[in-house]
Amino acid sequence: MLVHIEHPGPRARYAVQHVLGRILGLEVRYVDDLDGFQSATGPKLSYGRQPVAGAYHVPWSGAIDTLPNGDPPVQRVGDRTGLFHVDEAEDVFAGIFHLLSLVDEIRCRERDAHGRTPAEALFTVRSGIADRPWVEEKAMELGDELERRWPGIPRRKGGYMNVVTVDMDNILRYTGRPFGRAIGASVKELVRGEWSALRERWGTRSGRRGDPFLRSVELVDAHRGMIDRTILFFLMRGGTAYDHAAAADHPATREAIVRAAACAEVGVHPSYITRDDQVRMRAEKDALEHIAGRPVRASRQHFLRWRLPTTLRWAIDAGMTEEHSLGFTDRVGFRAGTCTPFPWYDLEQERGTALMLVPFAVMDSALVERKHLGPEEVVRTMQVMNDRVRRVHGHFVSVWHDRYLSGHREFAAWPEVFEQVMAHAAR
Repeated sequence: MLVHIEHPGPRARYAVQHVLGRILGLEVRYVDDLDGFQSATGPKLSYGRQPVAGAYHVPWSGAIDTLPNGDPPVQRVGDRTGLFHVDEAEDVFAGIFHLLSLVDEIRCRERDAHGRTPAEALFTVRSGIADRPWVEEKAMELGDELERRWPGIPRRKGGYMNVVTVDMDNILRYTGRPFGRAIGASVKELVRGEWSALRERWGTRSGRRGDPFLRSVELVDAHRGMIDRTILFFLMRGGTAYDHAAAADHPATREAIVRAAACAEVGVHPSYITRDDQVRMRAEKDALEHIAGRPVRASRQHFLRWRLPTTLRWAIDAGMTEEHSLGFTDRVGFRAGTCTPFPWYDLEQERGTALMLVPFAVMDSALVERKHLGPEEVVRTMQVMNDRVRRVHGHFVSVWHDRYLSGHREFAAWPEVFEQVMAHAAR
């Protein structure tokens, strides 16, 4: 696909390359010389004020270079939402760049109790864009137009992936915990007459039983045939109000990490404070690499606490190539209106980076603890989201937690939920 951009710049090329290259799978070749572009034959696209004879025209609104200070102008036709219209057409590249550059996240000043941008404060949520993979839908519409004009254009249509990610917030339920804490918990169990829990705790700590939370890894491993990619994100800190992982220097913890690394990719789950502490972020990543015996290149911030652009720059400095924090803690949806991994564009430095942002669509705890849904409702909700992703050949990225997938005690119903979702999400 030959492309001529009337106002070339890093933003326009970033958006064009993502839509035509990464989503539609077209080979893109830029032609700056207008005369040469006009005389060329074959499929070609122009992005500018005026159409070019023989080329598909995407109108340039100017918004990609001058992002609006507030919400972008929205035009609705039925259940469809369009951004940055020029007459009867839409500047699709400006709309997609507005979402992928995360400008709304940067500008929003509202914060929740954990210092995060609330979902309801985001334009994608208020406009309804977060309810569907808007970026991919727009890209597919463009792809259909190009294919109608040039039948047989070599367009990729098979990019769907089922990606399972597990936040290993605890790693272990009983082992790897301070002895004093175990005694305190045991006293409470004695007072409440919870004899089976008491036996389980000390049977596990003595090594006579396997730790129940490791069943989460076994469950995911047993379904690897249904999953295209699995990443386990390990929290490397415990003993704080928000960090509850087993001690990283405990032999049982190290053994659990090594065991898990044998059946899945390993990522780091930087602890609660790392949003404001680059040294600790790097130390936790280094500690996980040392235990796992392999490089760690993916991260997801604990509690999804991240700050733009600082956290992402620190991730790059630490050697990360993927960041998985782009999603919601209290609902399902597409925070940036997309279900395709995309390179982070650093607006302050005005450049695309090599750090891929991997958005997720669903999280178990968001549905259970925030939406208060039961197992059957969680299954149905996740299946609906999977269908939306599958229709646009995106990546269905789901977030699970070790405590849920363990099926231990109050989490007994959740392995079956996982199994049903995986059966639906499998290719």
